[in-house]
Amino acid sequence: MEFYEKLKEWMHSDSVFPEDIPNIDLYMDQITTFLEEQLKNTKRYEDDKIFTKTMINNYSKNHLLPPSVKKKYTKNHMILLIYIYYLKSFLSISDIQHILSPLTDMFYEDDKGLSFYQIYKKVFESEHDYTQHIQNSILETYQKAETTFDDLPEGEEKQLLQQFSFITLLGYDIYLRKKVMEQMIDQMYHDPKEDTHKQKKK
Repeated sequence: MEFYEKLKEWMHSDSVFPEDIPNIDLYMDQITTFLEEQLKNTKRYEDDKIFTKTMINNYSKNHLLPPSVKKKYTKNHMILLIYIYYLKSFLSISDIQHILSPLTDMFYEDDKGLSFYQIYKKVFESEHDYTQHIQNSILETYQKAETTFDDLPEGEEKQLLQQFSFITLLGYDIYLRKKVMEQMIDQMYHDPKEDTHKQKKK
């Protein structure tokens, strides 16, 4: 199937394998260069930047990322940046902060029992095991979209409408999943102090 081959190509994306994360502390330039090389095929446009110095400094200012130690960044900094990179494509910085802050508080120091690296490795393995399921789900959506507008004769109009149906079905799936994520974030990581602060403003 032509679409199946295209889908496999489109779903192929660079990942930072746990074993590839450097064991030594890195300077800012070394981090941006490393992540640029590791994640270059995730970019939509060639001139997009994975990370810039300004981005990383802003993440530190906004408490998404612990400050560097003597201008060097650890393996744990690198792991946090990888999560930020993926999450920021569909979640707000505020939501990402709510998700990552408890992890940073509990596990950032490697003497806590379960290390940041072990967490990253387990989640990485789960994601890659799940890829085939996602691919099958997209194929099912494609097949459903192909059944829409069956009453139209074969031609450019029918093809356009079926493509539109496929894209909107995928979009609806993303919308619902994002909504579930946001509701979970609000319930699991919500700070009651924020409500008090909002009430005072009123």
